[in-house]
Amino acid sequence: MNMNESFQTLNFLPRGKFKVELVPGVSKTNFLSICYGALTTIGLLTFISYSTNYVLLENLAYERSQIGTIVGNLQVIAEIVLLSIFLPIGLIADKIGRRQVYSFGMLTMGLAYFLYPLATGIAELTVYRVIYAIGMGTATGMLGTVTADYPQNHTRGKMIAVTGILNATGVIIVSLFFARLPKTFADMGFDQITAGKYSMWIVAATCVITAVVVALGLQKGTPTEEQKKIPYLKQIKAGLAEGRKPRIQLVYASAFVARADLVIIGTFLVLWGTMAGKDMGMTTAEAQSAARIVFVTSSMSALVASPIIGYLIDKVDRIKAVSFCMAIAAAGYLSMFFINDVLSPDVKPLFVLLGVGHQCAFFAATTLLGQEAPKMKRGAIVGVFNLAGAAGILISTGIGGKIYDVIGPYAPFVLIGFCNIAVSLFAIYVSKTSPDVKEA
Repeated sequence: MNMNESFQTLNFLPRGKFKVELVPGVSKTNFLSICYGALTTIGLLTFISYSTNYVLLENLAYERSQIGTIVGNLQVIAEIVLLSIFLPIGLIADKIGRRQVYSFGMLTMGLAYFLYPLATGIAELTVYRVIYAIGMGTATGMLGTVTADYPQNHTRGKMIAVTGILNATGVIIVSLFFARLPKTFADMGFDQITAGKYSMWIVAATCVITAVVVALGLQKGTPTEEQKKIPYLKQIKAGLAEGRKPRIQLVYASAFVARADLVIIGTFLVLWGTMAGKDMGMTTAEAQSAARIVFVTSSMSALVASPIIGYLIDKVDRIKAVSFCMAIAAAGYLSMFFINDVLSPDVKPLFVLLGVGHQCAFFAATTLLGQEAPKMKRGAIVGVFNLAGAAGILISTGIGGKIYDVIGPYAPFVLIGFCNIAVSLFAIYVSKTSPDVKEA
């Protein structure tokens, strides 16, 4: 990677074929810090799926027939918390700065992971899940905001590709290394509960490290000094007013499904694989070790596809990109209907399609957000974007947990597949009725 003296242009391939141009004032340290945040934040938040399944099965000894509904209910409670904090978090970040808020989020996530294996009942576990939701919502909100702040608009897709690659790499690292820790500790002679506890505490420590990195490394202050002078109420009204524009409506609709995409994969794909392993007579640690391979297959395909998706999004109209990307995502999710044995090597191509589809949806939504959100209103709009995403997760996991138990493990994926189709069609409508592109 070559950088010019002002660190404004970052070349990732020879002759500038893949470069990210940063806005004035963003330094090399700022960029590398958000890259580290992108590498760790999303990966660490996906570990909650492994942790929840492990605690429910080992610490609290729930039956398989109850797990899907309980997991869905925990996610619903978490999303209610997220719905209440996303907008205030965006506004606070616009007032005091991104890095303080981001660091607080990672520290809170770490606290939740420390407490999680200490739960003695479902009520206590729910409280710890609420703490996790506060931290996760804060950290991911700031990751999205900073990713939108740093690049110039014409290279925004490539910036999203860089952070997307790091997101996927982090998820893979967590799945290959951290998700294996319970089995590693069990093989060392620790009982199943202690093995899980030590694993979650290691994840908690990693969250603290990320909190320190973003606190020290991200850009100081807010995007503009004038932003501090705008009253909260005025910012809220401005953010909601933007939602009357069809293109911003599409941004929010994209968030509704794209955020749900990640949670559905992280929650129900891991659960599906874990339960399949338990049915084969594995211990919980062994079953989760088998399930992580399924998740890694999906994540690895997302990683490989990331630079291609980011490059292509910068070359085409971003509204049309949303339509195409959501259609690919729909194909991936609907293909889960055809899986009988989730641990069979024969179905790996479907998980590849699932991973590529999810990454397409995420890139399209995030890139369109960065393009359409005015800089002075970006924090508030990102807050509403996250609210829409939280609403999508709330509905999809609330329904998904129940249909997982009643219909089958493929059902939550099919539900999201149809949601992706709806957004793809809406993007076609917006492309025809609101074609004007607005610079960020």
